Amino acid sequence: MTFPPLHLILDWDGTLTTSSTLPTIAQIGYARNASHPLPSWHTISEAYMSDLRAHTSTYSPPASERNTIAQELQWLESLRDVERKSTERVEAAGIFRNVGREDVRHAAEQAVKEGKVVLRDGWIDLVAWVLKDGGEVGIVSVGWSAEFIRWCLKTGLEASKEEGKEGVKVEDIDVRANEVLGWEDGKLRRYFEEEGRGGKGGIWTARDKRKVVEEMAVEEGDIKKRVVVYVGDSVTDLECLLSANVGVCVRDEVESEEQIELKQSLGRLGVGCSHFDIMTPANLSDFVRRGGSADGSSVWWDCGFSSLCRRAVVEVTGQDRTFGSDMYLGLPHMLYMIPKMGYLHKHHPEPSLMLARFSTVIRNARCMEKGYKIDIIESNLEQIST
Repeated sequence: MTFPPLHLILDWDGTLTTSSTLPTIAQIGYARNASHPLPSWHTISEAYMSDLRAHTSTYSPPASERNTIAQELQWLESLRDVERKSTERVEAAGIFRNVGREDVRHAAEQAVKEGKVVLRDGWIDLVAWVLKDGGEVGIVSVGWSAEFIRWCLKTGLEASKEEGKEGVKVEDIDVRANEVLGWEDGKLRRYFEEEGRGGKGGIWTARDKRKVVEEMAVEEGDIKKRVVVYVGDSVTDLECLLSANVGVCVRDEVESEEQIELKQSLGRLGVGCSHFDIMTPANLSDFVRRGGSADGSSVWWDCGFSSLCRRAVVEVTGQDRTFGSDMYLGLPHMLYMIPKMGYLHKHHPEPSLMLARFSTVIRNARCMEKGYKIDIIESNLEQIST
């Protein structure tokens, strides 16, 4: 059996980073326009929160009565006007007037070096493995800015080379976000209004993010050819998490407000979200028996890239080892197997026999020598599917 490659798509703020980068990006504009009288960022943020509270208080049905995915997605899309007004408010204030690439580059480099922007441990290893396995990696954000994100990644990658990690280039990662590179009038570059896209507005809502993910898939020829894995941390990621083959929610030991809100939303909607202890026969057997992936999709959670990758290796090999260049049964195979197992359980003439065979696959993987593991598991998966 040949495993199809992954299309790994990551959210930015709170997912690939440990917290929001918006305050850091805002400071680029304030530094560039220090001689202009600008409203404080606190004032801008408070105006946004005031709009959000007003919209929330009048929206029907309220959160406590939204019990279906369709209702929740409609609510998230209703936030478009709140986001639009916020963008227009920033533009009217002229905060990013005349901001150039050099301003963004300098700010991103300093932010990463000074720890104002912290990239999650394990992100380079995860990206490197997906690319090495023939997959694609992308980043989609409702925030700002694509240029800032690229320079943060580049700075992180350069620092990693000093630690002996190589093999990933910024050019290998497809970054999609709105942009702060400003004109004299302070207007911002809204993603869908960029030349060649023919749309209106920016990436502002959960639905916008899904549109971008679908756009990326078409451009890469991914339709039904790759396993799409989406990783996010907030409700703006909900639609992408649900539409991907595998959705992964990032949850820190001390959960952020965004992570808590997403967890509550999933729970209220009855969407199962299991911890990413995926490669145990008991867990997967229970998951596919209850039809959790009957449609080929699933949602899971873990506390970060390093934890997720290490856990996957431990479960398969019985060894606690670093996720890196010597990993021989990688996360891409784990993520691929989840929707595959759900599909096989749905269509296999003897589901119980399939699950029994899968248990044998895991036992074989744990007792065989390193160099044989992938071949053996692929061979056994072929037996499972027949």
